[in-house]
Amino acid sequence: MCINIAIGREAAAENRILVSRNEDCGRNHWSRYVAYRSEPEYASGRVVRDGMWTLGNGLRVAVPKTRFAYSAMPSAAAPGETPRHLHEGRGINENNVAVSTTGTLQINALANAIDPLLAEGGIDGSIIPTLILPQALTARHGVELLGTYLQKHGAGEARGVIVADPFEAWYLENGSAHHWIAVRIPADSYLVVANGLRIHGIDLYGPDVLHSAGLFEFVAEYRLLERPDRRRFDFAQAFGVPETSHGLDRIWLAQKYLTPSLQQGPRQPQYPLFLKPDGELCVTDVMAVLRAACQWMELEGRPPRPGAPRRTAESHIICLNAKMPTELQGLIWQAIGTPLGAPYLPLYHALQEIPHELGMNAPPQEGNSAYRAFGELFSLAGSAGPGALAALQAVWQEQERELVFQQRHLESMLLSMYHQSPQNAVAFAQHYSTGSILQLVEKAHRERHRLLNGRPDGTDDA
Repeated sequence: MCINIAIGREAAAENRILVSRNEDCGRNHWSRYVAYRSEPEYASGRVVRDGMWTLGNGLRVAVPKTRFAYSAMPSAAAPGETPRHLHEGRGINENNVAVSTTGTLQINALANAIDPLLAEGGIDGSIIPTLILPQALTARHGVELLGTYLQKHGAGEARGVIVADPFEAWYLENGSAHHWIAVRIPADSYLVVANGLRIHGIDLYGPDVLHSAGLFEFVAEYRLLERPDRRRFDFAQAFGVPETSHGLDRIWLAQKYLTPSLQQGPRQPQYPLFLKPDGELCVTDVMAVLRAACQWMELEGRPPRPGAPRRTAESHIICLNAKMPTELQGLIWQAIGTPLGAPYLPLYHALQEIPHELGMNAPPQEGNSAYRAFGELFSLAGSAGPGALAALQAVWQEQERELVFQQRHLESMLLSMYHQSPQNAVAFAQHYSTGSILQLVEKAHRERHRLLNGRPDGTDDA
């Protein structure tokens, strides 16, 4: 049960695009690691034959002409598995185009019967960043590429995808194998998605809307809507199913936090697609929502449902800042595992030499991997009682406040450095990311030692 939040430039502090996601899993998972792809997968002859590129899920497409470098966060292979099926999740390419795949979406039986999802070899979330990031010039171009692939090859699952660059963000979702729609998120607004189709009330003639060819005619012919309206088109109702209570709770909670002036009841059938926040939003606001638990008065008496359960594989907040030089426009605040027990690490997209603690060669369950350091500490704090877990979360949030404060001043320094030496400025940003990772992994080890040798609330013995 994932949640995504995307924020337009004018809605965010200091005019930067924010794209975030909690990647939640319904079962235990293997960790993710950080990677930098100086060349895309199809640069290797191992996966190319007769001009066709075979991706990890079996999809075959013509080899693209472009080869943009990109950063990503693939899944680590479980024992006995091959890392071939990359499932990269999120990433940014050298043009500062970011892709964040949302959770799988549910579609209705009628839509799926008419244009059924492919059993194998179609477009699915596991290959979308791998497919789009090496090619996209801009966010809109990335959406157009993905839409073209969907119409030509078909989808293996219903999926939402956020594609952004430093100037705009788009949200695309498909409701069948070949039909899709994408909307540009207004600059002064934000979007929240939680495992259900969300696009509704859209003008299909609008300049900020893209969609599959023949979408309206398909909906009208097969009566997916009783009275389809091109000017207020409801893609979610045509192709989707009613939101789960868990998904509705997450949307309501996020909108309540980001726009508290708007009075909305919990578990309404449909919430606004775009909303303006009550004030400029910053990265710490997004961190708070991604960690939030549903404990509002209207939901009292129901079990708490955290925005980030224990089985969260990773959580990220991608910041795209057009005011920075090209190489420094992308910054990813990355939590390894659940943000309930791990801090958000500031990783510049320019980070090409990945520290061992975040790399593929750090086994998730062994050695000094960040995944193990944060995961073991979280489990230990949870078993030691609510006082220990609350103390741990306070430690990480204090660390994050320091890093966010430092980041504002660091950007000014990087700009000054870049005017004198772009190479040195980029190198400094890489060193900063590496140093932050090592500092917080070491902090996790110290906190673990303190819990093992101190009192249950995490404090040391006098």
